Order: sequence, then structure tokens, then C-alpha cells
Amino acid sequence: MFSVQTRLQPVIETPQDSESARKSLLEQVEHWLRSGQAPDSGRLVRLEVPFQGEDALRWLAAQDQPRKHYWSDRTQWRQVAGLGEAWALEVSQPVSCAMILRELRTLLDSINPAVRCFGGMRFDANASTAPEWENWPSARFVIPQIAVETEGGEATLVANVLCGSASEEQSALLAVRQQLLALCFEKRKTLAGIPGVERRVDHPDQHGWCAQVAFGLAAIQQGTLQKIVLARSAEFTLAESVDPIHLLLHLRKQAPQAFHFCFQLETNHAFLGITPERLYRREHQHIESEALAGTRTRGLTMEEDAQLARELRESHKEQREHEMVLEHLEALLPEFCQHSERLSHLEPLALRHVQHLRSRIHGTLRPGVSDAELLPAFHPTPAISGTPNEAALARIRELESFDRGWYAGPVGWVSRDAAEFAVGLRAGLLTERTLRVYTGAGIVEGSVPEEEWDEVESKMRTWLSLLKQA
Repeated sequence: MFSVQTRLQPVIETPQDSESARKSLLEQVEHWLRSGQAPDSGRLVRLEVPFQGEDALRWLAAQDQPRKHYWSDRTQWRQVAGLGEAWALEVSQPVSCAMILRELRTLLDSINPAVRCFGGMRFDANASTAPEWENWPSARFVIPQIAVETEGGEATLVANVLCGSASEEQSALLAVRQQLLALCFEKRKTLAGIPGVERRVDHPDQHGWCAQVAFGLAAIQQGTLQKIVLARSAEFTLAESVDPIHLLLHLRKQAPQAFHFCFQLETNHAFLGITPERLYRREHQHIESEALAGTRTRGLTMEEDAQLARELRESHKEQREHEMVLEHLEALLPEFCQHSERLSHLEPLALRHVQHLRSRIHGTLRPGVSDAELLPAFHPTPAISGTPNEAALARIRELESFDRGWYAGPVGWVSRDAAEFAVGLRAGLLTERTLRVYTGAGIVEGSVPEEEWDEVESKMRTWLSLLKQA
């Protein structure tokens, strides 16, 4: 991997309007093209101009570009919407998380901390790949060519240029100029609707699901497993194709408290989701993580909602499922931290259609600990595979009739000094008119197959509320 240097452009103190910001970036690119002189001697140059606020996701929906990337934290305070690719790391063969993160580290250690790589990877790199996932590598991380980044309402228009030989540099600059000229900052007044559904097919169907849960419970009773997380896929055939970013805009309205993400490989072909679950967040030597397990639906009235929340907190089965995840994380952090502690225990996390139990933990990392060590240690958690992990993974490969692909894999971003990964849950794979929605449930002693089916339907309700039968 090459060595990369970058220079952050001087910040303009007074934010401009979006058109002036684009003009400012174009002038910098044009000057570079005319002079043949890069702003610095590095291999990756970041040009940026602040401008007056913009909803990054709505801006992304207005752009005519086949490759798009979007990430928002759970509060939507930080959003990044990207177009094109200034740099990409794509790994097709099964490799470890550690190897991928070490490759990223080679790039990131020498560049400005403002530059972030966005991407994700398969849940299980060793599982067989189904046809619908053939275009999706084991892992893929990109630095967008053009991006709108927002933090707390402040927006920045960014252009990233990868330099090389004179011809490569000019080619990259011409591509950035073309992207800037094509940008659209017009605000759309209405949001495009979601087409109707012509057909739904579940993999497995309810009978097959109950049989799989029964096999999982038998393994638990035999003592080979304490917990297994089984998933299913609902395949929807839409009346017509739909834009992935428009779909995510609708989902965001339904689930504002979630991490929102979209990785679009080409027009109408994307992996996107609204996951509630953080894997971990790192800022320098500080790390945060959480256990999220245990589920009830939301009530139709305040009284019913409160009663369901009490049932969730007091359920021995739900507490046992939750504690398996929490115990795993609390045993994990001391391996990497000088100090760690629990911030909360069994607190409610109420979403629009379901509510969960959450326990938060944080710690101070030992010097030298990197994401190449952290990510493979954190993924997968017992919340998405089971306990013990290897036995649960083997049984998942045996029982599940579909390929999870990137579903339940880590998705997020990494920079030189920070990283944030969520678990790719409540997610869908869109390919033209076919939308596959993936959801799962944790199976422990006391689980009832039919009730677990209903729980998965509740978790899927955000998607189902948008997909009205034709």
C-alpha cells in the first residue's frame, strides 16, 4: 500500500451558500489543473469548503451518480453523504477482519484525521456466497470522491483527490471537476413514493422457521449451545424499481433513533439499513460499546407500552439473553483497556415499533491498541451469532437456508484517530425490483418458536409499514 499525505485546506470562517461552496472548490481544482501543482506533495489531497446547512441524505437523493455512500450516527448529529470513489479497498476472498483493518491502517496512519473510510463486510466470510451477493465482496471500504459532511447542523463540501503519476492526477482532477459541475443543490419539496409489492416470499416460511428454532433449542438442551441467533429473509418483488436513497429517506422517518447507512454499488443496487445496535465507537483511546438484547413490541397506549416495558425488564428469559451479551463485552474490554466500567444496566431503548434492553460500557484503551485488534474481537457478538460463538456459527451455516451476506456484519467508518461501527441489522439488499429484508432473533432456553416468529415480524415492521401490498 502506498504512503499517503494530505493537507486540510484553510477553513473559510463564514459559511457560504451551497452554490458558492461548489464554485470555490471548482476554482481550486481548476487552478490545480492549470498549474499542474498539487496543493501539497502527498498522494491524497482533501479540499473542503464550509457552507450553510444541508440535509446530507436529501442532498444525496438529488444527485445523479451510480455509486453513493451514506452514514449517520444514531442522533443524526453527524452525517456523511458521498459520491464516487477517490480510493477503495475491496477484498473478494475470505480474509480476517484484522488483515483488512491493517491494510486500512497503512493508508490512514499518515493522513489527516478528517479523512474517513466508509464500508462494511460480510457477517461470515467463510459461508457460501449466494447469487444475490456475488457482486458484494467480503469487505469493501471507500473514501468518497465528493461528499457533504454535516456535524451539528454545520455542513462541509469536500473533494478528495488521489494523486499519482501526472496522467493519473489529471484523470482524478477531471473526474472531480465533472462531479462538481454535475452537483445538484435544489431542494425537492416532495419525496418519491414507495412502489407496491407484487409478491412476498419468506426464507424460511413460518413452518420452516419453527423447525429451525426447534433444532436450535435441542442444541441448547443438549448443552452444545447456550444461545443461537437465527435470522430469516423476506423477499419482496416490487411493482417497479426504487431508488435506494429515497427508500432510506422513508425509513429514516420511521426510525429516527437508529444508525442509518447505505452502500450503493450502482443504480438501484444497494445494501441499506436502520440498525439500533452499536458495535463500538473509538475516539483516540476512549472506547464505548453496548449490549442490546431482549425485545418487546411497543404498546398502542401509554399504559400498554409501560406494561410491555415492565414485562421486558422482569422477564428471566430476556434478562438471560441480555446478560450473555453483556458478560461477553465486560470480559472483552479488559483485554484491551487500562480501565473499563459499566455506564448503565438494563435501560430501555424504545424505538418506534419495538423496545430493547440496553447496557452501556466504556473504557480507556491501552497505548498501541488499534481497530485491527478491536473489530475482530468485537464481531460477532452473542447478540448476532450466539454462545459459544464458533459452535453457534457452525449451526447457523447448517440451519439457515439463505446467505446473510453483509447482513449482521460490521458497517461504519474508520479514520486515523477514530472509528465507529454498528451491526448491519434491520437491513435490506435492493437489486432493481427485488428487495430482501433480513431480521433475526436470539434463541435461548425458554424460547417459543411461534413467539420468535412474531418478534421478527415486529422488528421488520418499519420496513413492512412502507411496503404496502399491491
